[in-house]
Amino acid sequence: MFERTSRQVRVSSAEVEVTSKLRTAIALIAVVPVVLKMGWTEPLVHFQSMWFAQLGLVAWYIADMFGRSRRRLVSKTQRREFDRASRPEQVLILVALAGALVGLIRPDFWPMLSFAVGGLAVVHLLRVYLLVVQSGVVPPGLVFMGSFIVLIGIGVGALMLPAATHADNRINVVDALFTITSAISQTGLVVRPTGQGFTRFGQIVILIWIQVGALGVIVFGALLANVLGSGFGLKATQTLAEGTEQGWAGQLSMQKLVAFIILFTHAVELIGAGILYIGWPETWDGAPDISDPGDRLFHALFFSVSAFCNAGFVTTDNSLGGLRYAWTSHAVIVPLIVFGSIGFPVLDNIRRVVWARIRGIHVQDGQLVRLNLNSKIVLTTALILYVVGFGLLFLSEVTRTTFQEAGSIEPALIDAHFMNMNRTAGFDTIDVLDMGLLSQLVLIAMMFIGGSPGSVAGGIKLMALAVLALTVWSTIMGRRETTAFGRTLPEPLIRKCAVIVILFIATVLAVGFVLTLAEHDRPDGRVDILIFETVSAVGTCGWSMGATPELSPTGRVAITVGMFVGRVGPLAVTASLVAVARRRRVRYSYPEEEVVVY
Repeated sequence: MFERTSRQVRVSSAEVEVTSKLRTAIALIAVVPVVLKMGWTEPLVHFQSMWFAQLGLVAWYIADMFGRSRRRLVSKTQRREFDRASRPEQVLILVALAGALVGLIRPDFWPMLSFAVGGLAVVHLLRVYLLVVQSGVVPPGLVFMGSFIVLIGIGVGALMLPAATHADNRINVVDALFTITSAISQTGLVVRPTGQGFTRFGQIVILIWIQVGALGVIVFGALLANVLGSGFGLKATQTLAEGTEQGWAGQLSMQKLVAFIILFTHAVELIGAGILYIGWPETWDGAPDISDPGDRLFHALFFSVSAFCNAGFVTTDNSLGGLRYAWTSHAVIVPLIVFGSIGFPVLDNIRRVVWARIRGIHVQDGQLVRLNLNSKIVLTTALILYVVGFGLLFLSEVTRTTFQEAGSIEPALIDAHFMNMNRTAGFDTIDVLDMGLLSQLVLIAMMFIGGSPGSVAGGIKLMALAVLALTVWSTIMGRRETTAFGRTLPEPLIRKCAVIVILFIATVLAVGFVLTLAEHDRPDGRVDILIFETVSAVGTCGWSMGATPELSPTGRVAITVGMFVGRVGPLAVTASLVAVARRRRVRYSYPEEEVVVY
């Protein structure tokens, strides 16, 4: 059992017995045969050997769970708590036993047992994660960062398995690290094409890590707590909220938000995949092989998940260039990107308002059901940003000689709309290098801003931009407070937004410095291209001017660090580094004195 210190929150003995070191080890060991079978083109483990090994480990797991651990609980109350807390394991054990029986009759159904074993491993890893979070021993920023580091390490190992790449084009450690970090950070920058550079197994690994990164280890941890029936404690909720940029605790109940995120994400992704499956043409320029219904379904699902998660990964040769005028790119991909980047707190607030209006309810729990201040600011800023971005991109493209010679403004309208909406995702219908200089500058600004807080998008976030812009306007108007929609924004919020922007700029400059030093000998190592790649990495957008695949190992590491910091958040990184110093808060203040500003 895990030792408890004086700083830990109270955990019942039944719950501690469920989180057993021995069963955690058994669950992790039981995954090894699956890796040995699926990770090699020629499986190293025969089906029957894997089946007997996993079945033996499951039997050991059951014996320890219902033998040693449950018998140590003396009271009926503790045993009821144990049964309730171990319900996920009980379900997975039943699936494992059913898979074992089916495997005797149909050997090709071995994945059923492996799925259950993998589920047990995930459950125990998330239990350990929850205990670490609730203990308070590890600073919140380190918990958040450490979760992503562990997931990246696992992903790198999975992507380096022989079955993930073609035999004549194996991937090295640096490229595997780059690809997995790009996937889990929803960036989309690649050093090898996803469609041709990886096998179907490798593409599935990338897809899983895109989804895991989007939902986040925080969401999975909170979801597990709900499944177990034990509330996600106030201490843990505050700890997690303080360790991230989003600050969800101040917006919605963590548990309700988690349930909404899971249901909404998968529902939208499945609907998007279904429409793409039906609406895509038989083939197009740069399309993968989708002649088989199973392949067509996989690629439709890949694009749908990648779009909603704002990842920008594609299995085509030219992103969406071959579908530049296809309705699916504008009526399916763009809405998926919007849903993923607008922010889950905003989406949940809209859902509650719409549902209340349908039911004819205007007051609930003594409060008006309306769009809250967060939703109003985010939606207004997103609308203004779209209008400005679309106008500038259209102006840049329609005034270029190529469009003037074509005698039509339709391509400029389509490209301005699509590229403007993809500032957080990185899909493109036209190569960035083929766009005008003004367009490239606008794209840099759009990537810098990013999406909404509490979403899968990167950048400084719309809220930070809006708050600082409102502060500037209030200062010009001679007001002491920053106001929006009849409300005064608190001073700590303004300072936090300023810190986020400054740290983001510092990160871009630091990565840019390293990148220019590493690539200064390249003939095409222009500073504008390198800055574009840097902002794309830190802003987790994924647009590229073609430099990323040609970077040196040092340059690739620099971009990898930029993607990681951009996903975790400069604020979380800094908070982790100074967590020890922050424990001792200063309890005194100095006298005020004016300084010269301008």
